[in-house]
Amino acid sequence: MSNNSLHSVEGRRILCTADVRGNISELNRLAREHNAHYIIHTGDFGFYDRSSLDRIGERYIYKYIYVKKNYLPAQIRARLLNSTPENIYSSLEQSPHTLLSEFPQFLSGEKQLDVPVYTVWGACEDVAIIEKFRTKEYQIDNLFMLDEGSTHLLDIGGVSLRLFGLGGAVVQHKLFDNGEGIDTIAGGVGVMWTTALQIGELVELASSVYDPSETRLLVTHASPGREGLLAQLALTLHADFTISAGLHFRYNIAYNEFACQPEIDHFRNRLIQSQQQFMQLWEGIKEQVEDSVDEHQCSLLRNALNVVNRIPPSLQDMEGSEKSESSTWERDELAYKNMWNFNLPDAAYGSLLFNVHNGIMASEMKSYGLNFSYRRNQQTPSPATSSVHSPATSAEKPNQYRNSTASDWQQETENNNYNSNRNSKRQSMQRNLYTAYVGGLSNTTVTDEDIREYFGYENVTGVKFPIDPTTQLPKAHCYVDFINQNALEQALTKNGAIYRDNKLVINRPNSQFGDSNRGRGRGGSSGRGRSYRDSRIMNDH
Repeated sequence: MSNNSLHSVEGRRILCTADVRGNISELNRLAREHNAHYIIHTGDFGFYDRSSLDRIGERYIYKYIYVKKNYLPAQIRARLLNSTPENIYSSLEQSPHTLLSEFPQFLSGEKQLDVPVYTVWGACEDVAIIEKFRTKEYQIDNLFMLDEGSTHLLDIGGVSLRLFGLGGAVVQHKLFDNGEGIDTIAGGVGVMWTTALQIGELVELASSVYDPSETRLLVTHASPGREGLLAQLALTLHADFTISAGLHFRYNIAYNEFACQPEIDHFRNRLIQSQQQFMQLWEGIKEQVEDSVDEHQCSLLRNALNVVNRIPPSLQDMEGSEKSESSTWERDELAYKNMWNFNLPDAAYGSLLFNVHNGIMASEMKSYGLNFSYRRNQQTPSPATSSVHSPATSAEKPNQYRNSTASDWQQETENNNYNSNRNSKRQSMQRNLYTAYVGGLSNTTVTDEDIREYFGYENVTGVKFPIDPTTQLPKAHCYVDFINQNALEQALTKNGAIYRDNKLVINRPNSQFGDSNRGRGRGGSSGRGRSYRDSRIMNDH
């Protein structure tokens, strides 16, 4: 049975934030800072307690500690990341405070939420904890779950704001896998994902409460801009806004499809690609799934398939459409132009604020930004020199790194020793014998964290993305430093694998990253200098 609640309050400021990762007290601080009356949170809330340690896999315990860079003391975090899995589990179990999350303190009432918080679960949560909220065994004052079984209506500032939510990662091959979850909730080993049944149940819920006078807001953990299935879901739910996270950028993103696509056909083609990926999976397991579901679940699957088949019309279709079709197609065209999508940075880096007054939803976006002070330490050749003698100047240009902390750049400024800096960096690169070239990353939103997760956090010591000196944008490959020879050899076996629709090219890099005695081929001592993005600068001050 769905949970449909109405909250009529005088507050007019809604703070939207993401990824507190167990530092739940941060929500109270943000509410005070922004004078917010409500908070909408987009996942990775920190639904863990001590018992969760028994259910978190080794790979994901490294990931969780790594992404808690802003909430764990630096010394503790560094020590844990350099420990064996056994030592990590032992340290977390013996700690007087639950380092995983403040959740137990809020559950016991020791700490409290100052304002109502509406949240979906993220990709890194304990499914056993979520299920206890579903059964009402766990309850926290002012904490409201947004999922396929619950919706909340906020009557504020002349707006009836209907909240829907769908948590977890979107992983195509897990859409029909519940893992360790019960009923429609899916997850296991410390992570959670979305299922087709959840999508179907959310559609059923939204249809049962449909009211054209309401403003609909869909909250997801994954981004509809990256996941076509979620964009199709937003169309099906008639959402006016979507709010998501999961990309971990330093700035908020606000867009509608009309602003990003030259015409609706480009948006349509992206959704068709999502449809094809789903149907390829569905055709392979259709008979098995249909034989194992009951009548109600079969109805939910039909709802999910309706979402998958929700494709906006092409320009040609709209020109020759019948009146019976025009109503739905007009809605899709309006959504293409008017449905606004917001993707949030982590709570440590920024937030979105809605001011609701007299029926108007105004927005403010705040970001703590990126640190560009390091660029003042780079030497730029004059236009005449670079154009006439580009080969010679390139050979003298150092390998430039965006170091992982602002303090490193401050130290570099104080040293002010350009040549020494260049040599030390080159020597550092040459000393690492366990580096692999990873190419084929045509999707430029692949991050340091994505690479670490793919190869295993416990295996990777560093990731470096080359920067195009002209555009200052990352190129479509990176260099990955591994902890030992075994980790490197394991990575090399993934050459040719498909990752996010990219065919990976993985091999040993050229001589610049290996033995300095191999010769002077491309990238060697006589090759062109390179500029690099150490992508950790994207996540650390």
